[in-house]
Amino acid sequence: MNRFSNHMRIGDDCFEIFITQDDFPAMASVGIHLAGIAHLRPPYEVERMDPSIHTLLFTSSGTGHITTEHGEQAIEPGSMTVIPAHTPARFEIEGDRWDMCWFLLLPAMHWNQWMPDVAEVRPTGQAPAVFHLCHVIDQERYLDASYPKASFQKLASYIELNLKANQPETPDRLSAAFAQVEQSLHKPWTVGQVANLCYYSEPHFYRLCQERFGKSPKQIIRQLRMDRARQLLEQTDWPLAELAGRLGFSDQFNFSNRFKRETGLSPSEYRIKHAEHA
Repeated sequence: MNRFSNHMRIGDDCFEIFITQDDFPAMASVGIHLAGIAHLRPPYEVERMDPSIHTLLFTSSGTGHITTEHGEQAIEPGSMTVIPAHTPARFEIEGDRWDMCWFLLLPAMHWNQWMPDVAEVRPTGQAPAVFHLCHVIDQERYLDASYPKASFQKLASYIELNLKANQPETPDRLSAAFAQVEQSLHKPWTVGQVANLCYYSEPHFYRLCQERFGKSPKQIIRQLRMDRARQLLEQTDWPLAELAGRLGFSDQFNFSNRFKRETGLSPSEYRIKHAEHA
């Protein structure tokens, strides 16, 4: 007996923006039946007994949870959830927020060929880009039709890229994890925290980083901070104390010492030298 039913429970603090073919006829040309942008707060729960259409969820921030006949999975930030057609499933919010965009894909050969047999949650570095592209499309409602058409083609390319990766490979997981670190360099990242983004143990994560990048995870995080420091020193006149905070250093002296150790110049000397050659 099917233990799933068709129902939903949506709280008053949830809101969604619907992207429909009535507003965007270009959707049909890329095989998207319906889409939406969801900013969710508890309670939120949607259950489908026998959906006739494929469902994708790209999670930008917050967490969700999916239950199918094959078990349960957490839906983390920076992930794509794939629910093939005719897969009974329930997805719901986990925690105090969940920001994601969703797509209902027409059962067509170009989507069917990449669909897994069961629902999956996959890490992806494109989740924030897809989420923000949907917001851009929403703002294109009243523009010339060529604008949303180009955006939907880009959107379809993101979806296709992620669906083709039926078994996410190690480089994709590592790149997605370090992309998330790069977006939040102000955080005091530990190796364990970044390893958790990839769903790897620390020793395995360390070994993969050495194999892929020839560097330890700490060295990679340090390089991301130094690369961003150079950019900000070249392109802004922000105080060193502010730069230190944005880059995850305890204070400007710690930042200055680390920067000079890495580059041979203090941040101030680097900024002056760059200005002379600009």
